[in-house]
Amino acid sequence: MGVQDYVDRTVDMLAYQGGAVMGGEVLLTPTLASADNSGQITTGIQKLAQRFLLELLTEKGSMVYQEQRGCSFMEDARLGLLHTALDVLASFSASLVDIQTNLVAEETLDDPGDERFDSAEIINISFSGDSASIRVRVRSAAGISRDVIAPLNITI
Repeated sequence: MGVQDYVDRTVDMLAYQGGAVMGGEVLLTPTLASADNSGQITTGIQKLAQRFLLELLTEKGSMVYQEQRGCSFMEDARLGLLHTALDVLASFSASLVDIQTNLVAEETLDDPGDERFDSAEIINISFSGDSASIRVRVRSAAGISRDVIAPLNITI
């Protein structure tokens, strides 16, 4: 992203660092700052993808004074309810209702289209031992999409 990508936009702190704009699959580190830098900012479709991922990974009711934030997806994973791809799809679909409600509620029509949530879908589920990963395509109101991979520790 160039400087022009940040003009007249709000920004968020980048919570998952290490990604490349045009790279392949990259392992992101969940950190706001590291020994190498004091933090980074994000905007656009990357900001939307991060907002989506934070909602997906937040258990509903776990935030004091914001009990409506998050969804049931991580609780289902923590409780060992995700044994098959169908279990993951069902939990994700149910969680998507809360995620969409939460994301849309904090948006305004003045927000850029690439930062407003339109939809999300699982495009791949992989199981390996006691872990799994899901590849989710997040689509913005501007029609731009970003794929994110969420690794999960699950109990089978």
